[in-house]
Amino acid sequence: MRSNLITVVTAVASVVLVASVASADQVQEQFRLMEQRMAEMEDRLEATSDDLRTARATVDEQQSLLSDAGLVDASDQGLRSAVGSFFESVDISGVAAASYNHRLIKDTDSVGGNSNGQGGQLFKNPNANTFQVDQIWLTMDKAPTEESRGGFHVEFATGASSQNQGSTNGNSGTPYLYSGYVSYLAPVGNGVQVDLGRLGTVLGAEVVQTNGNWNITQGAVFGLQPVTYNGAQLSTAITDEISIVAGVVNDVYSDTDVSADNEKAYFGQISYTGDSFGLNVGAIGGSADAGECAAGAAAAGARNIECNVSVVDVVLSADPTDDLSVWLNYDWKHVDGSDATGHGDTHGISGAGRLALSDDMGFATRVEYIVEEDTVSNNGVAGADDNELLTVTGTIDKTLAESLVGRLELRYDTRLDDNNGGFATNGDATGTNNDALVALVQLYYEF
Repeated sequence: MRSNLITVVTAVASVVLVASVASADQVQEQFRLMEQRMAEMEDRLEATSDDLRTARATVDEQQSLLSDAGLVDASDQGLRSAVGSFFESVDISGVAAASYNHRLIKDTDSVGGNSNGQGGQLFKNPNANTFQVDQIWLTMDKAPTEESRGGFHVEFATGASSQNQGSTNGNSGTPYLYSGYVSYLAPVGNGVQVDLGRLGTVLGAEVVQTNGNWNITQGAVFGLQPVTYNGAQLSTAITDEISIVAGVVNDVYSDTDVSADNEKAYFGQISYTGDSFGLNVGAIGGSADAGECAAGAAAAGARNIECNVSVVDVVLSADPTDDLSVWLNYDWKHVDGSDATGHGDTHGISGAGRLALSDDMGFATRVEYIVEEDTVSNNGVAGADDNELLTVTGTIDKTLAESLVGRLELRYDTRLDDNNGGFATNGDATGTNNDALVALVQLYYEF
């Protein structure tokens, strides 16, 4: 009996021992396989690390080449293209505008409106029953800052109403340089900005770019002011509210690249800008080869001309309420010199306001009065009547979609006193018409 029990125990122990030995062999095999796989993974990781080191070395080498070439810039945000950084600092904007106009008084005349006599160069919609491209305008501006003290500004324009006193290709479809200058912000005081090139005037309440005005047409007082000129100007802020600008240019009215005489024109302006009130007082004076002095220059010789023009300009602006904005613009223009075509004084005053009727609709009106001495309009000869001009303009504007605005305008011009120099040719028996009534509709898109 005991022998049988020993036999059974021995048999069971043998089975357990054999199973344990077999299990240990399997575990050892699994460990071996795992070690083999880990070795393979280490080999792969080592190869990958070699590839990464090689790629990093290539990147560093390329970065060095690009940095040496000035094509990349290192910053705390990493590496980025200098070209992309440049365009990030440049503001690009513009406007595209087109219109239809119809002259309601003497609408059968082929030309007219305000195309003759006082203000002839400023009314940009003289034709009756006419569709036209008003403006295609592109502006690029990189303002100088304390971090980047260099900058530039350039504007290209074309279209019938983009034409200024120095451009003759408004209807040709060829873009022209409206303004363009290089800027430097000098580290003096609050910063003095120096601009050199073709400058836009700081005078006046209205501008050539149509979306900068409340009305479709610029006013008659606008025609007394220069628009652009070539030269240099300095500007700085005295306080948060007061700033000044001063400069020297080739000519009061001409923006050509060549100065026809040895004289220059000088301008300056002081501005106050408050929360709801603003005041600009400025003036320009000096040589004027174009306009009043053109005939004198031809007769006396461009280098010996005796002709000067000065313009004093005052602009008052205010926002009496959140929905109402107004401005008042006064100009005094004086012409003198023995070679001046006409000499004397012209005074103009213009007042305008815009009332917001809703978030996307408004109504604007403008009233103007200009008086021109008889010696100005009659080639220096006294005794004739002074020229007096009155204009009344009303404009409704409506935002039709994002950045798209439609405007409807009615403008009336009348000469209260003149020297047979009315608005529309072939208007009456004497060849002049003292009244002009024009209706205009315009669409413009700004970006």
